[in-house]
Amino acid sequence: MILFIFFILFICHVTSFHVTHISDCGTARGCWKLPNGCKDASDCQTMMTWKHERRHLIIEIESKLVKPDMWLGFGFSKDGLMGNDTVFECQFPASGSGSVLISHNTAKRNIVLKTASELLIRDGYTEFNDGKAMCGGEWILDNIHLGTEERTLMHVISSGRYHLFFAYGKMENGEKRMHGMVGKEAPWKSQKQVRFCQRCSSSFANVDSSDEFIKKL
Repeated sequence: MILFIFFILFICHVTSFHVTHISDCGTARGCWKLPNGCKDASDCQTMMTWKHERRHLIIEIESKLVKPDMWLGFGFSKDGLMGNDTVFECQFPASGSGSVLISHNTAKRNIVLKTASELLIRDGYTEFNDGKAMCGGEWILDNIHLGTEERTLMHVISSGRYHLFFAYGKMENGEKRMHGMVGKEAPWKSQKQVRFCQRCSSSFANVDSSDEFIKKL
């Protein structure tokens, strides 16, 4: 009986691990793998994937660049500039539970949208596995239930085209610090814009990074 209980607990522990699905990139899932030309977890520094499930966008992210007491952000920008962006972010504090949030970038700072994070993110997870930070969740794209203040700070991701950004940085006393602006700690930017509508083929794109933001890692 004791062995059986141990086996059940072991299975539950194993199945709690998450994976980043890249086998269907370009067909049923959109993918952005960094740096350009990398193929999978063996040679990629960071991988982001997204897939539509009705009105939800399932996002999976893993990165070797992010360590405990750091954060990462997956940003959506209409103009390709940092400012007035919607961000899917993950925080990995040194102690306590991590969090998956929606935030807004202004030209000078980042604002966590608390109500949007509570109402629009389902099954969010953060964890470290085999030296990689991993996080993700289901993002409900319908934001009509938000108040006017937060709703006006969010892009309607299912409409329009977006440049993508990937950024990461340190945390201090539970608060995010600004990411770097030059060198390997500067944000990455997608080369082309991407759409996130459920039936458009560009939702399943394999995205490349802009030469302007390619790093030497």
